[in-house]
Amino acid sequence: MIVIDGAYGEGGGQILRTCLSLSVVFEKPFKIFNIRKNRSKPGLQPQHLACVKACAEISGAEVSGAELNSTEIIFIPKKKPTKRTYTFDIKTAGSTSLLFQTLLYPFSLSEGGELILKGGTHVPFSPSFHYLKYVFIPVVKFLGLKAEIYLEKAGFYPKGGGEIRAKIFSWKEFTLPDMDKKFYPEEIFIISLVSEDLPSHILERQANSAKKKLLIAQLEPKEEILEKVKSRSSGTMLFIYSIDRDRIKRVGFSELGKRGYPAEKVGENAVIQFLKFLKTEAQFEEHLADQILIPLSLVMIKNNKKSFKYTTSKITSHLLTQAWLIPQFIKEIDIKISGKEGSPGEVRIERR
Repeated sequence: MIVIDGAYGEGGGQILRTCLSLSVVFEKPFKIFNIRKNRSKPGLQPQHLACVKACAEISGAEVSGAELNSTEIIFIPKKKPTKRTYTFDIKTAGSTSLLFQTLLYPFSLSEGGELILKGGTHVPFSPSFHYLKYVFIPVVKFLGLKAEIYLEKAGFYPKGGGEIRAKIFSWKEFTLPDMDKKFYPEEIFIISLVSEDLPSHILERQANSAKKKLLIAQLEPKEEILEKVKSRSSGTMLFIYSIDRDRIKRVGFSELGKRGYPAEKVGENAVIQFLKFLKTEAQFEEHLADQILIPLSLVMIKNNKKSFKYTTSKITSHLLTQAWLIPQFIKEIDIKISGKEGSPGEVRIERR
């Protein structure tokens, strides 16, 4: 049995989610202790418990310790997921995006399946629905991994209540793309989003401030999308994403609105993140750099290439933790990171 110290590195929920996902993929049991040791509320919170229960259901796993605030679980998967529709409700504003990413690999490496996920869709410390749809899913498609997602209802903090539907296809081809060595923003898109209970001028103010900031930097958006969404909680977001000239790489940055935070600042700060990334001349921004490690590692054990590398705008504790954790389940690979935490760097995945 694989034994993992949940306090390693960033010591958060991502360690648990990665363990669950890869455990189901390879049908390898694991024990994890010190779950979320480095967080203000250690142990399993509702969104983490939802991940445990979802992975247990799809794999028929035997689980001990699956309860709120638990700091240790043992997880023993018994089977591959079957192709059908599953519904999982986090019951809080916990991230549906992180739950989707946890379930993506078990389903794609079996027969595929459909998911209805309820909870938060546009919440702090998590990729938004729009990030998944316009950045993450299009990028992993170049690895041969195919999925579709649809927003039925938005879920903002604190009430959540959002719903996404996902269709995951069986992964048939395992490819590694040839990418340009830096990111060239060939196309830029602005999406301004508000819940339908808020006035439309917020949409326009967010979008206009984002466009103004881009134009000052001599960048012009190809399209501006103004979107009103159904939601139980009031909320706003400005999302900017860009497609590279190689048509493979994408980056996305979002800023969530809140009471007392001017709409103009929401738009402006999303663009500031984007411009800061461009200055690094990296291939991937810091969030995609760690999110893409699992699918790249899965491709490496199916593909004939001996190594694959990419650059990131920032080496984060999440990235360093994933680089340590993934080889615990995938013994055929090593993940090496060059550079200092907090600075740009290079990630190299090698077959042993």
